[in-house]
Amino acid sequence: MRTSMITGVALLGAGALLLAGCSGDTAGAGTDSGDPASTPLSYSQPHTDPFQNAENVGSMERFAELGYATIPATNADRDAAQQITDIQTLINKGAKGLVISVGDADAIVPAIEYANDAGVPIVAIDEAPASGNIAMIVRADNVNMGALACEEMGSRVAAGSAVITLDGDPVTSNGRDRTNGFNDCMKENYPDVQLVNVATEWDPAKAATGIETALNQYSNVAGIYNQSDATFFPTILDTLESIGKLIPVGEPGHIVQVSVDASPMAMTAIRDGWLDAAIAQPMTDYIDYGADYLTRAIEGETFAPGETDHGSVIEERNGNLVDLLPTPVVTKENVDDPDLWGNKQFALDAFGAA
Repeated sequence: MRTSMITGVALLGAGALLLAGCSGDTAGAGTDSGDPASTPLSYSQPHTDPFQNAENVGSMERFAELGYATIPATNADRDAAQQITDIQTLINKGAKGLVISVGDADAIVPAIEYANDAGVPIVAIDEAPASGNIAMIVRADNVNMGALACEEMGSRVAAGSAVITLDGDPVTSNGRDRTNGFNDCMKENYPDVQLVNVATEWDPAKAATGIETALNQYSNVAGIYNQSDATFFPTILDTLESIGKLIPVGEPGHIVQVSVDASPMAMTAIRDGWLDAAIAQPMTDYIDYGADYLTRAIEGETFAPGETDHGSVIEERNGNLVDLLPTPVVTKENVDDPDLWGNKQFALDAFGAA
């Protein structure tokens, strides 16, 4: 019997702030008083899962640690129109800056434009909007994450086999990028592996149904690409176990699993021999640099493309600057690395992991 993994949410203690080294000119007057205590900040969350909850709580805690006043964060619960309303409401309540995670890359644009007209800086973390003027987008290179997952998967499955891909919602930049990065890499480097794409919309129930359907339709399934282990574990393991397909790594009949996030649940699954590899998201950096860029933007600072002092590169994409943070591959060999966010105590607390 596999180790039990419970998905829960507790308060997240954000990691220590590392100053970003990519500033441009300091322009504009900044806040009226220059006093963080009179400069309310807030956070807009698009939907509920442990990863999104942790980003929300961690960002709000980081604002407070920096001495800023806060307005309670919002959660749109997968409703794109509600997230627009939420952002407008936060601004109307007096928010002087917002960190957001984007639920629908295109639908969110009117809310960003509303903030632009109000002179309220926005920093997006994890996800990117399609357009609108953002002070900075702090995220991983999700196309590359998909490609890294492809290399891990392709090196483990045989030609002629099939791989189930649990695709994230295509209305999100992460869903599109992780799908495209994986699919393009597989077609180029492993063309004899059949891809069975399952539309999940980040819904674990749809992922479970898709896995069962694919396994019934294809007898040669050798792998599952999971675009968010923070969202889909332990659903995938429960599904495989219920149909007698949960077989440890290295044993005959094992279905190779490669995921994105490297959450505490994924780290446990790697140690226990159910998950082959995970591409790690830099969640603590999302929180720390998101707050850092926002507070600097409020003071009128602007940023420019180029290398940073924290091992990343700022690029211009779709008219906005994106700080693309590194994403290490986690396997049995390095799963106990204390620098990986999934091993930090705040993450273990947030995900209810032992």
